[in-house]
Amino acid sequence: MDTEDLKIALLIDSDNISPKYMDTLFDELKSVGVVTIKRIYGDWTRDNAKCWKSVLPDYALTPMQQYAYTTGKNSTDSAMIIDAMDLLYREPLDVFCLATSDSDFTRLAARLRESGKQVIGMGEQKTPKAFINACNSFRFLDVLSGETEKESDETAQSSITPKKEIEQEILAMLSQKERGARLQISVVKENLQRKYPDFDERNYGFSKFSGFLKSFASIEVVAVGKNGVLFVAQKPSAQRSEIEKYVRSLLENAKGKRMNIGEINTRLTEHIKDFSVKSLGYKQIKLFLSDIDGVEIENCDCILK
Repeated sequence: MDTEDLKIALLIDSDNISPKYMDTLFDELKSVGVVTIKRIYGDWTRDNAKCWKSVLPDYALTPMQQYAYTTGKNSTDSAMIIDAMDLLYREPLDVFCLATSDSDFTRLAARLRESGKQVIGMGEQKTPKAFINACNSFRFLDVLSGETEKESDETAQSSITPKKEIEQEILAMLSQKERGARLQISVVKENLQRKYPDFDERNYGFSKFSGFLKSFASIEVVAVGKNGVLFVAQKPSAQRSEIEKYVRSLLENAKGKRMNIGEINTRLTEHIKDFSVKSLGYKQIKLFLSDIDGVEIENCDCILK
């Protein structure tokens, strides 16, 4: 199905989304499909809802009234959840966009996905990880609109997946292939988005994914063929050469030229500051050791060929 054929239901929690993000929100949805349902939920009798009243007609949003019958209870959430389930069974929709920063919608997002619908979350960086991970993808509206406030930087860092974690995941992808192998750049991005619903290179200040990849010291982007198709590869590491040399020297000096994997790991940790196999693109020390030229793994031991 083409992108322009996808039918989207946009449901906005007015209590947790600011009207200043509407341009950004609709710009993001243009690349997804056509917004056929536009509803916004809140108690429009309250003074704090006035900021929305001039915005509603500009974006053809349908206001859904929900009175707050009890103090301290969020009736807006309940109304939005009930409407979403009604639309799920009544309308031929492909995508649900839940515009909120409230974790109360986590189960709703999961339920919609269980029914085969794509769920896009949109909110601020304060959005809890539980809701972010329940969506197929999540967009940080304050980042994309440039409205990030300095005082929220600390919260932002805990919401957006750390850049270092992204780097280690890319290196892990490469380590699963043969040594020196390359992965097409589109495959890398697709895998990242599948694992991290909030992943978007724009969250880290880059307009292009290739530029984001080039910012890593351990990763290189290479153009292959006449068409210049971009691939991702791991850069040769001087530190890696030193580590491999050290491992071979340990085995050369060991009795029978063999050592237990755990003992080698301990020696590496003692000898090399901040040693980590994850920084080399491996999830386990055993996988790294098995990739060293001249080294074989037998049971739990490393053997020098």
